[in-house]
This record gives sequence, C-alpha cells and structure tokens, in this order.
Amino acid sequence: MSVPTPRNVTTDLYDAVTRRLHWATALLVTVQWIMGQTTDWLPRGPLRVDIWSVHVVFGFTLACVIVARIVWRLGWGRALPAADHGLFRIAAKSVHLLLYVLLVVVVTLGVINVFVHGFPLFNTWTFPGADKELRGVINHWHKLAANTVVIVALLHAIAALFHHYVLKDGVLGRMSPMFRAR
Repeated sequence: MSVPTPRNVTTDLYDAVTRRLHWATALLVTVQWIMGQTTDWLPRGPLRVDIWSVHVVFGFTLACVIVARIVWRLGWGRALPAADHGLFRIAAKSVHLLLYVLLVVVVTLGVINVFVHGFPLFNTWTFPGADKELRGVINHWHKLAANTVVIVALLHAIAALFHHYVLKDGVLGRMSPMFRAR
C-alpha cells in the first residue's frame, strides 16, 4: 500500500542517463575549478605540468559529457513537467539555460586556451601555440567563465536544497533518488 503524496510533491524522476550525465558534469566542473584555482600554487616543473595536463584531459572529457548531455536532452532524455509555476518556473528555466550556455563557453574557451598556449601535454606532446597577448586574453575569459559557472551552479544547488528542505516538494529527488519525497 502506498502512502499518498501531498499535492505539491513531485514524484517524477529523470532517466538514469540524464542523472549520470548531470552528476558527471557537476563532479568534473568541481574538480576542474579546484585544479584551476590551485595548480599555479605549485612550483614550475613536471608535477605542475602533469596536473595541468590532467586538467586539460578532464576538460576534453567535460566537453564530451556536455555534448552528450545536449544530444541526450534533445533526443532521448525524459522531459519532466515543470515543478514550479510563475516566476519560479521562469527562474528555473533561465538558470538551466544559463548553465548550459556557460558550460559551452567555458569549455570552448578552455579548448582554445590549450591550442593558443602551446600546452605541453604530460611533457610528451605539445599543442600548437600562438602569440602571448592572445594567450592572456583567452586565459582571462576562460577563468572568468569558469568562476561564473561555479557561482551559477552554487545558486542552482542552493535552490535545489531550498526545494528539498524548505518547500519539501521532491524537486531534488528528480535528479537524485537519494532525496526522493516520501
């Protein structure tokens, strides 16, 4: 016998692929941002190049995950009805769209950054390079976009926690079965 759920609680769940791609994106963005903020604290040398190389490899991985998310969402991903109405719905849709745009921008700038920098991947293969002035400009915009992604993602996470702990409407459970409404 199932317990009836209150009217404002959603029990819909995104499909497994959508959930995995979402959390893979969250994990990669978090790791990438931490690496981007801390790697330059290390002294120049092989360790620093290797960590930046991992950052580059994870960046290309993130690019693949984002493309997969977009293709999956437009093709086979489960579309759920809106959990909110009015301004909350507009805010939710706007933030999701902004996150997608920012993710594409930060990854695109990161890939361009690797190519204009002439990056020595694990000191075994070097990407082609460009002039130093262009390197600085691209790197600046890449960092700015990355910081913006993290800020918007934090707001997104805070909104999910607000839904879970204050509104108690099951929205967080749509993306994480651990937080399903009971």
